[in-house]
Amino acid sequence: MGNLSISKGKSFPGRTGVKMNYKKKSYNFANLDLWLTFLRDDLELKGVAMGFARIPAGKGYTFAHQHAQQEEVYVVFSGKGIIYIDGEYIELAPGDIIKVDAVASRSLKADEKSELVCLILGALPAKGFPQKAGSKSLIDDGIPDWENLPPWYEGNQKVIEINKKLKAEREAIKDGPDHSRTV
Repeated sequence: MGNLSISKGKSFPGRTGVKMNYKKKSYNFANLDLWLTFLRDDLELKGVAMGFARIPAGKGYTFAHQHAQQEEVYVVFSGKGIIYIDGEYIELAPGDIIKVDAVASRSLKADEKSELVCLILGALPAKGFPQKAGSKSLIDDGIPDWENLPPWYEGNQKVIEINKKLKAEREAIKDGPDHSRTV
């Protein structure tokens, strides 16, 4: 596989005691392994399931599957195919994104003339989220750090003023119902 780089956690310049924790791996999307590539170990995933499916032209899963709790999202990168969900054929093409409920029986098949390449994401229900009524994000536990701007906006007075306004708006509605705003 086209593994280009792996990076893991490094110190954040200019901020003592702060450690950035991340895991990065590059993949050659045009040359993924056939069938399934699971990313759990490569990225040390703990809260989301991810994998690539690269299904050869004319081939497909040899069985259907469902999950006890995990919903899945299929993001089609290239090629064409179908996903068979609970007895229904749904055509897939690049740019399509389809969410499948845990209980739904599903399987993938590539078009006869084209392989099918997808990113597959899975997660368990987020118990207790969203926390705020009207939140646009499912997991709305973000903690804005209004004073620490990204390096590309340091010293930008317009951004500083925008952040002051956003901070004031959030503080004014923090305890109010149905007024959350996701930036």
